[in-house]
Amino acid sequence: MNRLIDKTLLIALTVYTMSLFVNGTAFIVCIYSAIICAALNYYLLSTDSGDFKIKFTDLKERIAFILEIGVIIATFIFPDLVPLIPLLMYDIARSRNYYAFAAAVIIIISYFVYPTSLLIIILSVLAITLSIKSEMVSIYYRDLKKIRDDSEETNSRLRSQNTELMNARDTEIYNAQLSERNRIAREIHDNVGHTLSRAILQMGALLAIHKEEPIHSELEGVRETLDNAMNSIRSSVHDLHDDSIDVKASIADLVKPLNDKYTVHMDLDIGDNTPRPVKYALIGITKECISNIIKHSSNTDVDIKLNEHPSMYQLIIHDYSADNTVSSKKELSNFEDFGMGLENIRGRVESVNGTLSISTHNGFRVFVSIPR
Repeated sequence: MNRLIDKTLLIALTVYTMSLFVNGTAFIVCIYSAIICAALNYYLLSTDSGDFKIKFTDLKERIAFILEIGVIIATFIFPDLVPLIPLLMYDIARSRNYYAFAAAVIIIISYFVYPTSLLIIILSVLAITLSIKSEMVSIYYRDLKKIRDDSEETNSRLRSQNTELMNARDTEIYNAQLSERNRIAREIHDNVGHTLSRAILQMGALLAIHKEEPIHSELEGVRETLDNAMNSIRSSVHDLHDDSIDVKASIADLVKPLNDKYTVHMDLDIGDNTPRPVKYALIGITKECISNIIKHSSNTDVDIKLNEHPSMYQLIIHDYSADNTVSSKKELSNFEDFGMGLENIRGRVESVNGTLSISTHNGFRVFVSIPR
């Protein structure tokens, strides 16, 4: 865009310069020559290098190089074309065509005397300055775009690594819990279970020996109690071995610190057969939200809704003022300025292929949807 503006300005100045001392058919020829020359070089010279070496690497640059020299030769043969030199200087500076530049300087000195030559010199200097400036601006924009793209790539990689770290942490926590449950289950099975088994066997022996009443009936009652205890132990050991993460209980424990300062409204409706990654994601998101509320919120009420639908899990956490005096609303989709807590929320949502929406309307509202 900068080059197009520069070219338009230089064509206008070239036409004005021509009108000072060229008339009739020569004037029309000069105008068309200026437009054609500017358009061709605009197409042929498309790269920005930032150095001052001659650009003669690809076919387009070679054609532009030859075209510039050809126009300079034409101005030497037809002096009426000399006003094209400032316009040509713009492309000469861009292509680093020092041969054409030297020839153009010789022609300006040879054909004109003050003040016309002074005007051509001024316009030529302006054209060279605009050319270098536009090229540098283009290079700055290109570098800025590269930095932005690199930054986006780095942020994306960091988010992915953050998600992997959170998943690894959840897995580590789960493995530690599972190991501890298995240890407890073994202790119960090996110690309490075996002790109860011996007691039941001893009670059977006593029942075989003492058949008289009322001792026999009383011993039967004791054996029934021991059988019930053994069944309870077996059920507990089985539950300890199961992958049983109670999302409702976990969220209820997380909410307890809010009760001193906020009025908390909870609506938790989720089954026990929820996949383990989703359970950890929901608990982790809730934990981050509650931590943010405690640190930053000055509102009075908190809503926590967790519902299991046929096609998705839905979590909504909203801290707000009960009088609902805040009317501003803003949907947030750019996470670049978010703190680590909200980045962790987004990472957890992405780890289970969910969607996250955050808005500020009478407080802070986090809406999470996770497909089943």
